[in-house]
Amino acid sequence: MGRYGRGALALLLLLLAAPAAGCVAQAPPHVDWAAPVTEGGSATGEAQELLNSYSQALVEKDRERFLSTLDPASPWFYGRQQEIYDRLAAVPFADYRIDITSQTETAPGAMTVKVTVASTLKESYLDLPEPERAAFSLVRRDDGWKLAADVTAEALGRKRGSQLEDFGPVEVLTGEHAVILYHPQHRRSAESVQGKIDAAYPWMVAALPGVSLPKVPVRIFDDADQINQAFPGQWQEWTGGAARPLGEEENQGGEIIIGARQYNEYESGDYNRKMLAHELTHVALFPKSGVRTPPFLEEGLADFVAGGEPVVLLKEKLARGEAFSPTLKDLYMPSSFSALLSAEAAVLAYEQADSAVTYLERKYGNESVLALLRELKRREEEEIGQDQLVDEVFKSVLGTSWADFENDWRRSVLGN
Repeated sequence: MGRYGRGALALLLLLLAAPAAGCVAQAPPHVDWAAPVTEGGSATGEAQELLNSYSQALVEKDRERFLSTLDPASPWFYGRQQEIYDRLAAVPFADYRIDITSQTETAPGAMTVKVTVASTLKESYLDLPEPERAAFSLVRRDDGWKLAADVTAEALGRKRGSQLEDFGPVEVLTGEHAVILYHPQHRRSAESVQGKIDAAYPWMVAALPGVSLPKVPVRIFDDADQINQAFPGQWQEWTGGAARPLGEEENQGGEIIIGARQYNEYESGDYNRKMLAHELTHVALFPKSGVRTPPFLEEGLADFVAGGEPVVLLKEKLARGEAFSPTLKDLYMPSSFSALLSAEAAVLAYEQADSAVTYLERKYGNESVLALLRELKRREEEEIGQDQLVDEVFKSVLGTSWADFENDWRRSVLGN
C-alpha cells in the first residue's frame, strides 16, 4: 500500500505500512495435504471428470450442465450452489480449474476429495494464479458422482476464504487496463476505479519502460470486514486499497483489492487517484522484484508514478543534522516497511523512498532503475549479506558505491 498526505494523515501512513501475512492461509500441520491421488482408480477419474464439468459450465455459462454436477438430495448445498452460479453469471472466466490432489472413501458410494481451485479472467493474465485449497464431499448416484457439500473446514482444519460472490451478485466493468468485479451497489465506485487506473497506466509505462500489463483484475468489496473474511489476517489494518501478487510467474500477475466504504470516503480528494496509481505500479513490479529487492525501491517507484509528496520532515532533520530512524540503509533490508513502529517513522520511510527514487530517476534514468531491479533479482539467491549485495549491484549498474549514492542523495534532498 502507499501513503498520501501529511499532518492528520500521519496515523494513516503507519497503517499503510502494516505487514501482510501472506496471500493464502496455510493448512494446519496435521492435515495430510500432500497425500497423492490413488493411481488407476476409476472413481478418481470419474470424480475429476465431474469437477471438470462443473468448472467448464462456469466458463461456458451452461446452467443446466452446472446443476447436473450437484446432488439434489443435498438441498442446502444444491440451493447455495445455484445461488453462486447465478451471482457469477456475468463474470467472464477464461479458465476455471478444480484439480483433485487426494481422496478418501468415507462410506460406500461416498468420498472426500481435497482439491486446488483457481481461475482466470478473459483479457487478463494468461496463467492460473496460485490455487486456493478446498475439499468437497462427493456421493455416487445412479447417473454418476455428484457434489454434495463443501467440507473444507472439516478436511483441512480451516474455512475457505470468502469470495466476492459470497456477499452478493457480481457485476463486471471492463476498462482499457482493468477488469473490475463489484457488487451492483458499487457501480459508481467501479466507474471511478476504471477511470483512475486507465489514467494512471501511461504514467506507469513511462516510469517503467518496456513494461506492459494485460487488463488487471480489480475486486471491490463492501468494506474491511468483507476483505478480512476473504483474506484472513493478510492486512492488519485497511485503508482503502492494496495490491497482491497472484503467483511468482510473470503471467500470473497480480490484482488490486478495494474497500468501497473507505474508497468513497476519500473520493472527494486526490487520495484515490494516487492510491490506484501506486497499487497499479506494485502489480507491474511483482514479477520484477524478489525477496531481496530493497523495499524503498518498490515503494519509491510506486509513489513516483503516483506523484509523491513534498519532502518536509526528512529535509528538516537533515538540515539540523539530527539522527533519525529508519535510515535509507535500513530501508534496503527486506520487510523493512513492515517494521515501522510510529507515524513519524512511516513518514520518514516514505519520504526517503520517494526522494531516493526521484534522485535515481533524474540522475541515472528509468532504464537504470529497472536494471537495478533486474540485477537484484538475478542475484537474490547468492549467499552474501544484503549490504554487500546492494553495494555490488549499485556499483555494477550505476557505477557508484552505495555509500557514495547515499551521500549524493542526501545532498540532493538539501538542494546542495
